[in-house]
Amino acid sequence: MLPMIIKNWNAFIDGVGYVGIAEEVVTPVLERVTESYRAAGMLGEIELDLGVEAMKLEMTLAQFDKNVLQQFGIRDASGVGVRLMAAGKADSADSNVDAIEISVRGRWKKIDPGTLKAGDLAKMKVEMPLTYFKYTLNGNVLVEIDMITGLEKVNGVDLSAALRQALGMAT
Repeated sequence: MLPMIIKNWNAFIDGVGYVGIAEEVVTPVLERVTESYRAAGMLGEIELDLGVEAMKLEMTLAQFDKNVLQQFGIRDASGVGVRLMAAGKADSADSNVDAIEISVRGRWKKIDPGTLKAGDLAKMKVEMPLTYFKYTLNGNVLVEIDMITGLEKVNGVDLSAALRQALGMAT
């Protein structure tokens, strides 16, 4: 059995494709916020789950991009949508191509145009703190997190439905 390799990928920013322009993306890290806790009678410390750590997306573009620059300063915390599509396949004869989709929402926090040098690409690095994250594999949503509405679904199970219901929020 061989590991799946990302054979190719593409990015879409607010529906605009970035094939040939998006060079690299640092995908969001999923991490729990925890706090160590030990009380009377416990054998040792445990980590209490306090929610989801802030997520961000970082991307490098091969050019200064007018569309991204025009989105800087958007007031809506979820004002920009980015969709990453990837095709993964293991190098074995019986493996299928997996379709990976990562959809996020946020707004640009940092746009770094880097340096200018004659004859070099004018690369632009961007960073987006996220309000929304969804990871889909072959059409199946594996993880969906909406920081604003409190939605946290993993493998189709809404882990925060009871909490939202207790707060009088729509489920």
